[in-house]
Amino acid sequence: MRVRSLGIALGLTVAGVAAIGRAAAVPVTVDCTSLIDIQSYNIGEEVGDKAYLVVTGTADGKAIDQRVPADKTWTVGPKKPAIDPKKPVELWKGSLDDNGFVALTVTLFQGEGNDAALNKKFFQAINSAEQKVPALAGKTLASPADLKKLAEDKVKADQSVVTKIKDFYSRDKKTDHFGGLFTLIVWNNNGKLVKRLDPVGLTFGEHYGNDPKVYSKLKNTRNNVLMKNEQGEWEEQQLEPLSDDQTGVRVKELETEYIKQGDQNIRHTTDYVVEIKVIGPDNKPLVWNTEGEVTGIDAIHTYWPYAD
Repeated sequence: MRVRSLGIALGLTVAGVAAIGRAAAVPVTVDCTSLIDIQSYNIGEEVGDKAYLVVTGTADGKAIDQRVPADKTWTVGPKKPAIDPKKPVELWKGSLDDNGFVALTVTLFQGEGNDAALNKKFFQAINSAEQKVPALAGKTLASPADLKKLAEDKVKADQSVVTKIKDFYSRDKKTDHFGGLFTLIVWNNNGKLVKRLDPVGLTFGEHYGNDPKVYSKLKNTRNNVLMKNEQGEWEEQQLEPLSDDQTGVRVKELETEYIKQGDQNIRHTTDYVVEIKVIGPDNKPLVWNTEGEVTGIDAIHTYWPYAD
């Protein structure tokens, strides 16, 4: 009996050491804290859009697929922000085990939200392209290098689809309109949350000038974002890629196109900013840094390929 009891005690001790060696799961919440319509897709005196987000991806090897809002659209305009920063909209919430990760794709659309079949076709193309990124099918990442490779490979896969975006959505087809796309990865590295956000980048046209183009970037806006000041009055402001306290990261999503009106082709720009926060343990938002600066011809055309 004494020998058997000793064996049981040793077994419990080993199990206890193993439990201590495993880091506890870390809670994570991804919030959209702002959706700003700088210039609307719809044209007219009563400018404004219907807009919504689609969040897809994977966590713990399981697929994520939801529309936000789930069963309606936001009504948004230059003086009609879709989201109150004091009441952020949750895009994903869960816990990440040690070395576990969540990889989200956040896509913005303008429209009535009635193109479910077309959206399905688009995301099937995204999923097909991302099948060439085997790390997305896994449950863990082993190192920061693995995180970097996953982010870069995923952006390339998504770009291969978004560069052909007019094959899916167009004014001629009177479909919902593609607004932009970015990837967010959050990784539990031995109890410490590591994150990275990659906009899909420039997917049509050139960086400079007024020619047709489509992009999702981390960059400064022009001084044309209508925001309320401390007196509650609307005024034009410039937004940087990070909020003042660096807890919010902002993706600028823009399309410049030429639209036939009568006998003329009129240049038209649709311009949005989506702000994201990642909330970690103790309900504290994580701090962001912009990385990989690409200097443009001026401050407006400078951009950052990713934030971490």
